[in-house]
Amino acid sequence: MTVLEMKFPAYSLSERNRRWSIANQLMEEEHVDALIVYGDREGAFPATFAPDAYFTNERPGSIVIFPKNEEPISVVFLVTAIEDHIQARYTNSQGWIRPENMYVGKMGTTIVQIIKDIGLKNGNFGVIGLEPYPPYYFDGAMPYNTWQTILKELPNATFKPVGHKFFALTSVKSPEEIEVLKWSANVGEKMCQAMLEATRPGVRENELYAAAMAACAQHVGFTTVILMGSGPEFVGWGLPAWTYRPEQPRVIQEGDIILAEVFSSLGMLETQHQPSIAVGNIHPDFEKAAAAARQSYENGVKMLRNGIRFGDVVKAMNEPMREAGGWHVHPLIHSISPFGLIGVGDEIARLPETKEYGKVMPIPSIGLDTELKAGMVFAFEPNCAIGKKVINLGGTVIVGEGGGIELNHNSTRLMRASW
Repeated sequence: MTVLEMKFPAYSLSERNRRWSIANQLMEEEHVDALIVYGDREGAFPATFAPDAYFTNERPGSIVIFPKNEEPISVVFLVTAIEDHIQARYTNSQGWIRPENMYVGKMGTTIVQIIKDIGLKNGNFGVIGLEPYPPYYFDGAMPYNTWQTILKELPNATFKPVGHKFFALTSVKSPEEIEVLKWSANVGEKMCQAMLEATRPGVRENELYAAAMAACAQHVGFTTVILMGSGPEFVGWGLPAWTYRPEQPRVIQEGDIILAEVFSSLGMLETQHQPSIAVGNIHPDFEKAAAAARQSYENGVKMLRNGIRFGDVVKAMNEPMREAGGWHVHPLIHSISPFGLIGVGDEIARLPETKEYGKVMPIPSIGLDTELKAGMVFAFEPNCAIGKKVINLGGTVIVGEGGGIELNHNSTRLMRASW
């Protein structure tokens, strides 16, 4: 079946109304008159911070002012966003913001003027964008100058961060959102498969990267980056070094492991996939690490059910690592779309070289006491290192009534290249 033959998911006006009702519920519970919702620039992948698009169904990168029991106002960054909105009206695409509620000028001065114009200069505001949003915004995403202008020019208003409450109300996905997630996960599956099929000794890392990016576009998904590394040993985790330093992409050799984190997105809902690809015969420690990572994945899927404490899922996922005597390079699990909960095992960054650096703070677990609800979405990324032999597996899993609902499969086991 081709992409054109598949039923393409879309958000309805019922989904819009559900989300706007969540905004009003948030304001009611937090006793505020309006929300100020900061959205990071578009294309800021991975870990997109786009609560603005959650309420607008438009291009991300705006600041939304949402008065209680009224329609939201979107302050966009450039006139091109207005031009796109006009074009969407020509083609009857479904955006949610009326023209009179769109303004250009994503700055504190514009926000202040709109708030004064709608009669809320002395109002109580809930703000999304001030609280930590790991892994990139530990001090919040709101720019300093924007926030200081708002505080200075609205001295009689009150402000409170409500990002945590926003997470609690939006982390359970609707049926429409789950269909979008399924599409995104299928695209991610295709990207991982394309990487596997392109893998053989003699190709360079960039060729595998290109294969995955092409598969994403071919199957109607969106991504901007892939995390990737390769070698007979590899302990890093991030973008390939040749994307930020002028150096040659590495040539793949037999005995290598290719480690990657693939991001796929549709409708601002992201899925994540964790392919590890073995190139021919690999070191036995890789096999040991892969077995531990797979068992960690299975433990997590079994535990990811409605009503369970998040910390219990993390504990179950960590146990195979402990039994194998392994350590890990990044968290084992985290919530996704939106981020908020992070689960880290006992041993992270256990490399003797870390003692040569300045202060090295381990990644913290966040939200271990949170009770999970059916419909929440998690990125599973159990990773195990035996010495310097690292394996990373996983994909995207939804909390179910009796256990996790897996959205993809090929990257949840060690993948083996053939040529």
